[in-house]
Amino acid sequence: MDQKEFLESLVCPLTGTPLTLAADGKTLTSQDGTVYEIGDTGIVNMLYPKELLPEDAREQYLYDQAFLRYDRGVSWVFETLNHSDEASTRQFFIDLMELKPGMTALEVGAGTGKDSALILDRVRPGGTAVLSDLSPNMLKLAQDKLSTEDVNVHYFLGNGSYLPFPDDTFDAVFHFGGINTFSERKRAFDELTRVVRPGGKVVVGDESVAPWLRNTPTYATLLKANPLFRAEVPIEDVPANIENFKLHYVFGNAFYIMEYRVTAKAPEVDIDLPIPGKDFVDTWRIRAEKAVD
Repeated sequence: MDQKEFLESLVCPLTGTPLTLAADGKTLTSQDGTVYEIGDTGIVNMLYPKELLPEDAREQYLYDQAFLRYDRGVSWVFETLNHSDEASTRQFFIDLMELKPGMTALEVGAGTGKDSALILDRVRPGGTAVLSDLSPNMLKLAQDKLSTEDVNVHYFLGNGSYLPFPDDTFDAVFHFGGINTFSERKRAFDELTRVVRPGGKVVVGDESVAPWLRNTPTYATLLKANPLFRAEVPIEDVPANIENFKLHYVFGNAFYIMEYRVTAKAPEVDIDLPIPGKDFVDTWRIRAEKAVD
């Protein structure tokens, strides 16, 4: 997928309707007249809403200010959390995506591109990686760092709760490090799942100290020092049309990573299938009707 094909594949992040690419290749326009600008380096500003909700705007501001020192700070966090190995942990994250050469992957919250580099390695040669972030400074730094040899790479500024792609676009989607603070977290999980083809993988993670460690001395100090680690794993936000869900606690058991495979539709229980071996009709529905709450 070249840059023109990528631009033509984008849709309105709210309605999913087609966008019109300007003749000069500098803007995309939705059917309601909203204009999305394409930067000189090819980064497309697909942020929606244009005026971000307060929590999202705050995160964008913080990351825009911290982009030059961000990698050093993150490496320090790995070291403090049980002296965890950053490189092997990131490899583990990306392995969960089950990527192969030629596949198409999306990373929401690419940051400075540390995990992105591993994604690119998995899909080359011939694959496509689409990288997004809320922060222009973080995403431009990633673009400057990453090698595009033997792989197609495209960038856009975007809100993970409003993804500008049709259904079933990607083989896998990855996000790590921001989902807990998303203003519309449930919508974000729906979007991350919607754009993955049935059979593809979604891998998502963020801070959350494992329950069995929260009252131990050093972890209690961590929770007091940084409230982000008090977050609970947002399992309730996961969509219904998934299977093979797995939850991992990682680096020092202070972060979680969840993985699941997307299905074409949500599972159901056949509540009217007769139970075998009975000399009378018995089903889950009948049992439910007789049950006392």
